[in-house]
Amino acid sequence: MNIKGIIKAGMILLVLGFALNIIGLASATDRTENLDDDIVEYEGSVGPENALYGLKLAFENIDESFTWNASEKLGKQVSHSRLRISEAKAELRKQNNEAAEKAFEHYREKIKETEESISDISGTDSGVLNAQIMIEKHRYVLENLSRSHPNNTGLQNAYNRSMELKDKFERKTERKIERIRTSEGKHILREIKNEREDEQKDDRKDPKELKISDVKNENIVI
Repeated sequence: MNIKGIIKAGMILLVLGFALNIIGLASATDRTENLDDDIVEYEGSVGPENALYGLKLAFENIDESFTWNASEKLGKQVSHSRLRISEAKAELRKQNNEAAEKAFEHYREKIKETEESISDISGTDSGVLNAQIMIEKHRYVLENLSRSHPNNTGLQNAYNRSMELKDKFERKTERKIERIRTSEGKHILREIKNEREDEQKDDRKDPKELKISDVKNENIVI
């Protein structure tokens, strides 16, 4: 190989090395998302009390069934569960608890279907990670609703199901979604490596060997 060829090959390797370094830095950086109660009240005509509500749900399920890409199907399920919260929000505002309960019941059913879906998808799939973040946002909205409607059983059951799904996501992806508040008062979600395995290792230590640095504080809950 001549000198020009050697120089050219060296430059290519240098560029590739720089690019790989950038990728490595990006993958090591924790992902963050804004955390807002952004689920607006449903304003459509086919809500839980409408005679066509069951048909609406059936069409949603058919759409999911004919979605062959597992990750895309998961995204639709999460989107439909978000719609159930939107419908319930509208009914709660109208103090129509029976209709709200109906929406929450279908939310719980969709959460169950979501649990089944993620069982067949890799934990590193971007669709699974996105769904995990969206479910955490749903949980945040349900928490806010629980404060204003503390005695609503359907709402509490929906929140409990979202907690179960949260745990399943964490086991699947080995990632946790941490809620934090910035110094500016902004609420955000941060994706971090699940330390479950490290915590299990700590549990196996002799208690006398544990140090203060081994004790981890709970994440800040907003």
